[in-house]
Amino acid sequence: MATLAPQAPWAMRLVTDRRPIGPPSYAAVTLDASTQRARYTDTAGQVVKMGEHGTNQTNPTTSMSGGGDGAEPQPQTADDSTPDYSSD
Repeated sequence: MATLAPQAPWAMRLVTDRRPIGPPSYAAVTLDASTQRARYTDTAGQVVKMGEHGTNQTNPTTSMSGGGDGAEPQPQTADDSTPDYSSD
Protein backbone atom coordinates (compact mmCIF):
# COMPACT_ATOMS: atom_id res chain seq x y z
CA MET A 1 0.00 0.00 0.00
CA ALA A 2 1.37 3.42 -0.98
CA THR A 3 1.47 6.23 1.57
CA LEU A 4 0.82 9.77 0.33
CA ALA A 5 2.99 12.60 1.59
CA PRO A 6 1.01 15.31 3.43
CA GLN A 7 0.30 18.41 1.34
CA ALA A 8 -0.75 21.91 2.23
CA PRO A 9 -4.45 22.67 1.76
CA TRP A 10 -5.21 23.31 -1.91
CA ALA A 11 -5.79 27.07 -1.47
CA MET A 12 -2.45 27.52 0.28
CA ARG A 13 -0.70 25.90 -2.69
CA LEU A 14 -2.03 28.74 -4.87
CA VAL A 15 -0.55 31.54 -2.75
CA THR A 16 2.46 33.32 -4.20
CA ASP A 17 4.46 36.39 -3.23
CA ARG A 18 2.93 39.54 -4.63
CA ARG A 19 6.03 41.72 -4.67
CA PRO A 20 9.70 40.95 -4.59
CA ILE A 21 11.22 41.44 -1.17
CA GLY A 22 14.23 43.73 -1.04
CA PRO A 23 16.17 45.59 1.61
CA PRO A 24 14.29 48.43 3.32
CA SER A 25 14.93 51.99 2.13
CA TYR A 26 15.89 53.04 5.66
CA ALA A 27 18.57 52.02 8.16
CA ALA A 28 16.97 53.01 11.48
CA VAL A 29 13.65 54.04 12.98
CA THR A 30 13.39 56.38 15.98
CA LEU A 31 10.51 58.09 17.72
CA ASP A 32 10.21 61.86 17.37
CA ALA A 33 9.41 62.91 20.94
CA SER A 34 7.55 66.10 19.98
CA THR A 35 5.22 64.60 17.35
CA GLN A 36 5.14 60.96 18.57
CA ARG A 37 5.76 59.84 14.98
CA ALA A 38 8.30 57.39 13.66
CA ARG A 39 11.34 58.96 12.00
CA TYR A 40 13.06 56.82 9.36
CA THR A 41 16.72 57.58 8.61
CA ASP A 42 19.26 56.24 6.13
CA THR A 43 22.82 55.11 6.93
CA ALA A 44 24.02 58.76 6.79
CA GLY A 45 21.39 59.85 9.34
CA GLN A 46 19.29 61.72 6.77
CA VAL A 47 15.52 61.51 7.17
CA VAL A 48 13.88 59.25 4.58
CA LYS A 49 10.34 60.18 3.52
CA MET A 50 8.04 57.19 3.73
CA GLY A 51 4.72 56.85 1.92
CA GLU A 52 1.69 58.68 3.25
CA HIS A 53 -1.32 56.56 4.11
CA GLY A 54 -4.00 59.24 3.59
CA THR A 55 -7.39 59.28 5.20
CA ASN A 56 -9.49 57.41 2.62
CA GLN A 57 -12.59 58.88 1.06
CA THR A 58 -15.93 57.20 0.78
CA ASN A 59 -17.58 57.22 -2.64
CA PRO A 60 -20.97 55.61 -2.18
CA THR A 61 -22.64 53.80 -5.05
CA THR A 62 -26.40 53.77 -4.91
CA SER A 63 -28.87 51.40 -6.55
CA MET A 64 -31.78 53.26 -8.08
CA SER A 65 -35.25 52.02 -8.73
CA GLY A 66 -38.53 53.64 -9.45
CA GLY A 67 -41.18 54.05 -11.99
CA GLY A 68 -43.76 51.47 -12.48
CA ASP A 69 -46.53 50.45 -14.75
CA GLY A 70 -49.08 52.86 -13.29
CA ALA A 71 -50.71 55.79 -15.02
CA GLU A 72 -48.01 58.25 -13.93
CA PRO A 73 -44.28 57.50 -13.72
CA GLN A 74 -42.86 57.61 -10.22
CA PRO A 75 -39.52 59.31 -9.40
CA GLN A 76 -36.51 57.09 -8.87
CA THR A 77 -35.54 56.47 -5.24
CA ALA A 78 -32.31 55.20 -3.67
CA ASP A 79 -32.77 51.62 -2.47
CA ASP A 80 -29.41 51.12 -0.80
CA SER A 81 -25.88 52.47 -0.67
CA THR A 82 -22.61 50.53 -0.80
CA PRO A 83 -19.45 52.36 0.32
CA ASP A 84 -16.51 52.28 -2.07
CA TYR A 85 -13.21 53.45 -0.57
CA SER A 86 -10.43 55.24 -2.44
CA SER A 87 -7.09 56.41 -1.09
CA ASP A 88 -6.12 60.06 -0.90
